[in-house]
Amino acid sequence: MDEEAPDQYPGSQAQPSSDAAMLTRARPIDPASWLWLAAAVLLALALRIPFFRIPMLADEGGYAWATRGWIEGTGHLYGDLWISRPQGIFIVYAGILEALGTNTIAMRFAAWIAIAATIVAVWGFARLCASPFAANLAALIFAVTSSLPNLEGYSANAEVFMGLPAAFAALWLLRVRRTGWSFWQLFGVGVLIGVSTSLKPSGLVMLPVALIFIWLIGDGASHLVRWRRTWPILAGVGFIGLASLAHGWLLGWDDFYYATILYRLSAQSAATVGLMHNLESIWRLAVRAQTLVVLCGLVLVLHHRQTIVVTLKDSIHSPGRLPRVIGSRLTQSLRTMRKPRNDGRFLLRLWILGALLGAAIGGDWWAHYLIQVVAPMSIWLGWSIALTLPSLRRRGRWFYGISITVLLVVPFWVLIHGSPTDMARAMFSHPGYAAQDKVAAYLRDHSEPSDTIYVAFDQASIYYIADRPPAYRHLYDQELRGIPESYAEIISIIRGPDRPKFIVSTRQPGPFADESRAFWQEVGLYYEVVEIIDDVPIYQDKSTIGT
Repeated sequence: MDEEAPDQYPGSQAQPSSDAAMLTRARPIDPASWLWLAAAVLLALALRIPFFRIPMLADEGGYAWATRGWIEGTGHLYGDLWISRPQGIFIVYAGILEALGTNTIAMRFAAWIAIAATIVAVWGFARLCASPFAANLAALIFAVTSSLPNLEGYSANAEVFMGLPAAFAALWLLRVRRTGWSFWQLFGVGVLIGVSTSLKPSGLVMLPVALIFIWLIGDGASHLVRWRRTWPILAGVGFIGLASLAHGWLLGWDDFYYATILYRLSAQSAATVGLMHNLESIWRLAVRAQTLVVLCGLVLVLHHRQTIVVTLKDSIHSPGRLPRVIGSRLTQSLRTMRKPRNDGRFLLRLWILGALLGAAIGGDWWAHYLIQVVAPMSIWLGWSIALTLPSLRRRGRWFYGISITVLLVVPFWVLIHGSPTDMARAMFSHPGYAAQDKVAAYLRDHSEPSDTIYVAFDQASIYYIADRPPAYRHLYDQELRGIPESYAEIISIIRGPDRPKFIVSTRQPGPFADESRAFWQEVGLYYEVVEIIDDVPIYQDKSTIGT
């Protein structure tokens, strides 16, 4: 991260030292900056359009399936319509289904709308604490990083929507810091944090980010004053939280509490999956996001190259000094965290750390979790690049710019495959995604709306597209892995009289210790293959064949 030092480029501003001096004048926005912002918004759309027809992802399908059943009254949210999320994401999806449409394109267009609004927050934050040039860079970088196909950035995942109120909460908090700590504005920051949390629980990390910022920012305020700044934020978060809890009580407290709180704490979090699982998942994520990791490393090294060179020279001439030099740097960083001289950098650091913590909470380390990190990361990248460029020679600037562009563009290599089906085959490790529309059409044509189906053991999108209810309420393999009794319950359903009419194999081994052999043995007793669509077998209950 950047060192705590005054900004040394045009457009930077000195940090006010007291509340009375915080009435920061907004820089006038020139037409060129508006064009940069518009270009970033349109770039995000252009990068997403080729992926609008990529088959619906499991998370998108699960949200859409639960939302449709909820708003149509055909199911009970958190009962048979079971998703481990608060109500916010279902409210968003209800708006999408009602206002934009029910297909994948509508969902991903809505995701772009959320990203477009988040671009404004990213641009505004960087403009407020860095420079117009850094803000323009940050907006463009975020337009690309939030769309990366290797992070499923084009999808309508919860991270896309929760990142919007989180980004505006950070922007608003910095603005309130500079304009006088208004009670109602702090309350508004809390409301945004509450909304972010209702969309995805990891949004709650913005609460400690805000509170640490209030308590550690060095403006000479007493503890009593800091408490007065703290409780409006807590009240705002609590306002949204109470509304969510009240609605959960109306839905059915036991089901709501288990789905939104207890399940995560007891079965699916970084604390429950074990150290080796976390380390292996982090490694897979780092490999998948390797170009982004390399980009951050390149920017970090070039920005701090002088310090790195001096440290290396000292270590060559006096190897014993290296630990002391590193220790001195760490001590200096800790001191600046305790007494920050730049409120924008301090808040940005907290935001990045909070977003990383949010990505880690679930313990699965899915690629799309990084979408909540790319907003503050893009601000840091734009800020650091703007600081570094003036110190490079002309040839170095060209090399730097080309390297950044290449690292951002490389993940879009899947576009060379042309058709959405071919891109899906290249992007996903099993044929289920590419074939799911055909599979869903077959299920619709050969079953009644009341017939249940089971997709083994993931890909909830098939339930939504086929418009057929699942035989088991837990839709995802990580849920089956986290709930000890799930395997026995599924096998019991297969043996029972109300077994699903069809079973679809995603050709994955499944989350169970025996690689699901016991499940498929039971399937062999009661089912037979009636259709194979693009290598995806469909099994039908033998007692229903020919009826």
